[in-house]
Amino acid sequence: MKEVDEALARAYARTPAAAPRPGRAGPPGPHRPVPPAPISHSARELADRPDHPEARIETVGPGAASHQATELLWPPVVLRLEQDWGDRFDRMAAALVAARNEHHLRAILFTSCHRAEGRTTLVLTLARALARHPGRTVVVDADLTGPMLARLLGLRPEVGLDDVVEGGRSLDDALIDAPDDHLSVLPIRCPIGRPREFLASAGWTCTLARLRREFDLILLDGGPMFTGLSAAVLHRSVDAAVLVTHHGFTGERAIVRAREVLEAGGVPLLGMAETFV
Repeated sequence: MKEVDEALARAYARTPAAAPRPGRAGPPGPHRPVPPAPISHSARELADRPDHPEARIETVGPGAASHQATELLWPPVVLRLEQDWGDRFDRMAAALVAARNEHHLRAILFTSCHRAEGRTTLVLTLARALARHPGRTVVVDADLTGPMLARLLGLRPEVGLDDVVEGGRSLDDALIDAPDDHLSVLPIRCPIGRPREFLASAGWTCTLARLRREFDLILLDGGPMFTGLSAAVLHRSVDAAVLVTHHGFTGERAIVRAREVLEAGGVPLLGMAETFV
C-alpha cells in the first residue's frame, strides 16, 4: 500500500548510511499478511537486514540469573516502522498470545521457501510487540545454515545454540537476556554443518524442552524450506509455522510444495506473510 511504502521511505531517509553489503541492491519490500484459519493475523511487517555496531555483553553476577545480559541494537527501520504501525503489530502479537492460550501453541517456526524473504525482520518486530504483553518470549536463531540473528542485533556471543546442542555447553551460557526489551535471545555462532543430525539429536530435544519450561512463547527464526532440510524432523519440537513468501520471486508451485512439506512433517500452518515491492 502507498502509505506503507511512504513509511519505509521515511525510515530509510532518517537511517544513517551503512557500509554496502555484497549482493544487496536495496531493502526488500514490506509484508502483506494473509489471514489464516482459525487464527487471524492482522499486521504489516517490513523486511531489511542493516548492519549494526557491536554490542557489549556482560555476565550477570552471582546470586542473579546466570544468563548473559546485554542491550540489543535494533535495526533502525524496525524502530521506525514500529512507531508508524505499532498498533498492527500489537494485534498480531495479541493473536499469537491467544493461539498460545487457546490452542497450546508455544514454539512457532517462521520459515520461507527461499532466502531474503523477510523472516528475520518479521520475527524481530513481532518479538518487540510480544514484549509488551504478559509472559516471557525468547527468539531462537534456527536458521542453521545461515544464522543472522546475532549480527543483526549487534551481538558477539561466546557461546551459542550450536555449542549447547553439539558441544554440551550449558543453555544458561548461551541465552542472552535483554532486560530493557523484556526479551531473551538464543543465537547461533556458526552455521551448522549437518542440520538434519542437529535437529534429530538429544541435545536439540532437551534444549527445546527446557525452553518450553522457561518461556511462554518461543519464536524460531528458521531457514528456507528448500535447502535439503526436511520438516519431518521439525514436528518433534515446533507447534506451528508461519510461511513468509516474496511476491516477486516465490512461485505458486513453491508455496504449494512448502505447505505440503509442513503438512507431511506434522507442522500446522498458522498463516502466510507475503512480501512485495
